[in-house]
Parts: sequence; C-alpha cells; structure tokens
Amino acid sequence: MADSIGGKAIKGTVWASVDRVGNMALQFGVNLVLARILLPSDFGAIGMLEIFIVVSQVIIDGGFASALIQKKEPTQTDYSTIFYWNIVVALVLYSIIFLCAPFVAEFFNLPVLKSVLRVIGLILITNALSVIQTNRLRKFLELNKLACANLIAYASSGACAIIGAYNGLGVWSLVILQLGYSSLLAILLWIMTGWHPAFVFSKKSIRELFGFGGYLLAASLLQEICRNLQGVIIGKRFSSTDMGLYSQAYKLDRIASYTLPNILVQVMFPVYASVQDDDERLAGMLGLNTRLISFVIFPLMAILILIAEPLIVWLWGDVWQPSAPYFQILCVGGLFICLQNTNFFVVAAKGKSRLLFHWSIYKWSFLLVCLFVGMLFGMTGLLWGMVLSNFNIFMVNVLLASRHTPYSFSEQMGDILPVLLLAAVCMTGVFTLQTLLNLHFILVAVIYLIAYVGLAYIMRFKVMGEIGLVVSKFVNKRK
Repeated sequence: MADSIGGKAIKGTVWASVDRVGNMALQFGVNLVLARILLPSDFGAIGMLEIFIVVSQVIIDGGFASALIQKKEPTQTDYSTIFYWNIVVALVLYSIIFLCAPFVAEFFNLPVLKSVLRVIGLILITNALSVIQTNRLRKFLELNKLACANLIAYASSGACAIIGAYNGLGVWSLVILQLGYSSLLAILLWIMTGWHPAFVFSKKSIRELFGFGGYLLAASLLQEICRNLQGVIIGKRFSSTDMGLYSQAYKLDRIASYTLPNILVQVMFPVYASVQDDDERLAGMLGLNTRLISFVIFPLMAILILIAEPLIVWLWGDVWQPSAPYFQILCVGGLFICLQNTNFFVVAAKGKSRLLFHWSIYKWSFLLVCLFVGMLFGMTGLLWGMVLSNFNIFMVNVLLASRHTPYSFSEQMGDILPVLLLAAVCMTGVFTLQTLLNLHFILVAVIYLIAYVGLAYIMRFKVMGEIGLVVSKFVNKRK
C-alpha cells in the first residue's frame, strides 16, 4: 500500500509539474506578448472584476470538490449530485452578475466594465461543467490527462487572445483568453475523462458532503473575498493603470511563489487524505514538503527582489517599470505564501474543516485591517499590509498543523529558519557585489545560485540529501 501511494504520488508530481510548469510557460509567454501590445489600464479593467468571478466560483464549488477528495470512496450518486448542484448555482450567480454589471461599471466609473463583466461572467457556467471531471482526475491522481487538457486549452485560447490584441480588441482580448480557456478545457475534459453524470440527485449526498465542505466553503469564501478586495480598493481609490501595474506584478509573483507549492499541494492533498489516520507518515510528508519548498522558493524570491526592475523592463518594456517596486514587496510576501497551503491541507485532510473556518475568521479579519490601514499610506502601504497578513496566515497554519500532527512548531521553524537565513545572507552579499560592479541581472542570478547551493552543500543541509533521494526514487520507478 505504501509503495502504491508513493509511486502514485511521484507519478502525480511529475505530471502536476508538467501541468504547472507548462501552464506557467504558456501564461508567461502569452502575457509577455499581450503586455507589449495592451496598456496597463486594459489589465487593470480585468483585475477590478476578479473578485466577482473568484468569489462566485468559490460559491459554486461550495467546498464539495475538497469534500469529494477527502471522502475515501465517493459514489456516482455523489458525483452526479454535485455536478447538477454546480450547474444550478452557476446559472443563478451568472444571472445576478448580469443584472449587477451596470452598477459595477458605475462604481468604478468605467462604462466598458458593464459588457465585459456580462461576457466574462460566462466562465462560471463553463467552469461548472468541468469541476467534477477535474476533481476525479485529481482524486485518482490521473494528472497526465489534466495536464494535456490544460496545456491544449491554454495554448489555443492564448493564440486567439494574441490575434485579438494585434487586431485592436484591447481589453476584449483578455476576455477571449479567460473565457476561451475555460470553455475549451470543459470540452476536452468531457472527451478525455469519459465521465458523465447519472440522472440522479441525492439530498443525502449534499448533506453528507456539506458537513465537511460547508466549513471549507465558508473559509474559502472569506479567503477569496479578502484576497481580492485589494483589487476593488485599488480600482476605486487609485486608478485602472495602478490596478494594471499591480496585477502584472502580482501575476509574476504568483508564478514564482505558487508554481512548485501548487504542484506538491495538488498531488499531496489526496495523498494526505489517504493516510489521514497515520499521524507519523502525515508529519513526515509535511516535513519533507516544507523543506523542499522553502529550499527552492526562498532563494528564488531573493533573486527576484534583486533583479526586479531590469527583469520587468526587459520582459514587458519601459511602460511597466513602475510595477517593479510593487513586485519586490509582493516577493517578500511570497516567502510566506509558498508554505501556507502545505500546512492548511494537512489540517483539512484530518477532517478539521470546522476548525479551519473558525481560524479563517481571524486570519481574514486581520487582512482587512491591514488593507484599510495600509491604503492610507498609498499603494506601497497597501502592499506591505498584504505582506504582514501573509506572515500572519502562515503562522496560524503552522500552529494548526503542529497541533494535529507530530510535526511540531519548533521542528518546522527549525527546518525553515536556516534556509531563510542562508537566502538572506546570500542576497546581502550579492546585492553588495551588484552595487559595486553594476552587474547584468542574469549574472546576478547566476552568482546568487552558485553561492546559495555551494553554501548549502558545505553546511550539509538535510534537504539536499532528500532531493537526491526523491530524484533517485523517481528514476528507479521509471526503469
């Protein structure tokens, strides 16, 4: 059983890596082209609407997706019931969005948002059509199919968006990108999975799954409202250009701080759920994930802070240079974001959704205070408020995980702090060298990596040996 789970986890990690890295490369490439054609205000217009789409999507999911993964043996009745539930809720929410679109446009004083929101809101329906298919592939770690569908859908919609941008469609090219991707993904998943809903709807399934998923819904709803509220604040208090600069910096930061963690979290949640009754194995998995993520992401964040301005100008052009300070601040928050979900999903796998909900009230209330106080000091103050909130969320999740697994708070800090200290020391040394010699940003990154890996090897960091074991295990599985 252990080998089976381990083998599936390794295979799943590989395909999740293909999915996430492939999508990251596609998103990066498409965004690179679009950023050189469109204006920051075009990206800002879409960014202002993000909260309405994201929050609606959370309501549609209702926590049922996580509940279906957490449940050891969900039935066809369970899957079919949640499928129909998702469709009905999506239609209701889209109707609300359609009716409220004029008021949203008036609130932001941007008339084009009325029609943009009504069209992009269709994503709710197309996403609802593929939630169960995606869920089943993740549940059974068939991530190869999910990866193929994601890559084909994004490549196709990205090509259409670029053609639209070249032909002067402006903000509508971004609508084509998002709605096209969601629609194509739904079609591909229906074809590739072969799963179709039965003509059955069970109130018992709703009640049973909502017992776990309901609290995750409430927690996720609070989380997404608060996480996306800054878009509303920036769009209302500042401008669509400021929103565009922020949204681009945020996207780049998410690529850096979410890619590897999301690969592991996507694979490990069903694995965590499968060993939820074995505390020692659960703690061992959490410890390994924590060490791997911090060892890779911390130096990446440090490098990006060092080279932010020349990197952004090189990628997107001079018009995006003002987003560099935003990006640097967000990278500081990325140090804490990258480790949030590993702890969160261990607690979720233990079935503690009610506990997560109760703590989420505190976490997101803290974020609201940070946002409203921070905005008094301009965009910079708002972003530093987000960083403080990210640190707070990370600490809460660590404490919760330490209470429900043998992986204690002191053990986790003992794994994280040496890596953080090494990343900071290397950053200080390379920054001094960069200032004295005016080095090209690529050379700065290379010097940093050599120093970081070299010192980690000399200091015999435990994680370096673990990386070797993971790689060798994967190679042996492939033979």
